[in-house]
Amino acid sequence: MSPLLSAALDEVRLLAASRPWSLPSATAIEEAQRLLDLVTVEWPAPEVLAEPDGSISLEWEAGDHGWLALAVDGSGTVTHSAVIEGDEYGQTETFEADRLPDWAGELLRRLHP
Repeated sequence: MSPLLSAALDEVRLLAASRPWSLPSATAIEEAQRLLDLVTVEWPAPEVLAEPDGSISLEWEAGDHGWLALAVDGSGTVTHSAVIEGDEYGQTETFEADRLPDWAGELLRRLHP
């Protein structure tokens, strides 16, 4: 498991002990690892966060250029939200086992040309 993902899971376990947070499912963790494996080949490593609803997000900031978040929740989809050069984006795509969804890849290219 990626050290980034492992650290996010350790943090959410601590938070969930004192808050009404859902822990990520085994499927969400597997999807997050696959997504990390796909994106870190071409782009800078993201910040990895386990969210209160049990989803796991990968987030990039590019200063004034914008930001991007890709999230998985174990449902076989990637949900992304972004603001890049003042344009807002949001969409959910099917997450196949061995490839980054098309629009998610396009947003990464726009954020990190």
